[in-house]
Amino acid sequence: MALTPADVRNKQFHVVRLRPGYNEEDVDALLDRVEATLMALAGGPQTEPLITAEEVQAARFRSTRLSPGYNEDEVDDFLDVIVDDLRARGLSSGSATKATHEPTQHPRGAQPPSPHGPPGAQAPGGGPEQAPRRAAQPPPAAPGASIGETSHDRPRMTPEDVRSKQFATTRLTTGYNEQEVDDFLDSAEVTLEALLNGRPERALLTAAQVERVQFGTTRARPGYDPAQVDAFLDLLADELRRYERP
Repeated sequence: MALTPADVRNKQFHVVRLRPGYNEEDVDALLDRVEATLMALAGGPQTEPLITAEEVQAARFRSTRLSPGYNEDEVDDFLDVIVDDLRARGLSSGSATKATHEPTQHPRGAQPPSPHGPPGAQAPGGGPEQAPRRAAQPPPAAPGASIGETSHDRPRMTPEDVRSKQFATTRLTTGYNEQEVDDFLDSAEVTLEALLNGRPERALLTAAQVERVQFGTTRARPGYDPAQVDAFLDLLADELRRYERP
């Protein structure tokens, strides 16, 4: 079945936070071109040259390591569908040239070089090495915490803090799926309630799970501001670690 402009406009990808992902703006810009091409083919206005299958194949995206980015496999799979669709429509040209790109960009599906060593380097634990989400930066301070205050000094995060937390809503930029974030914070609230009551066996989340959580993204409808959600999850993970330390 042929793709429609709405298929492209409404496409969502999961966001990765602890491993390389594709820069969201770069991917969105390419999908905007694909959408414009499909709209023109459907009889809409044509404001720029139609994109070809080869241009999509040659697309390069900047890689994210310390900030959220789109899941690379999901993006690659969808772009493969787009390439097949464009070829079926005759939008294929062997003379298409690759777009210029910055030195920090990487081909789709390629692993960017690690700042900690060559590809395949092993972490001390024996598994693949992973870069921290925010390298060489202390955890963000909790509201009301003074400079230099550690997680051991500041007041504990309470279930009420999670329940009453609010985030700004994005409308013209990529945001996190609100329902997914809300459901996750519901689990966080239950976890803090259990830990505060001395019932760790009832906790639903660990600090590691908070750090690795992925949310779907929104492009054509409102979503939560990713920076605000990530900052709050940093605080939550730091709080859960206090209970996990011996």
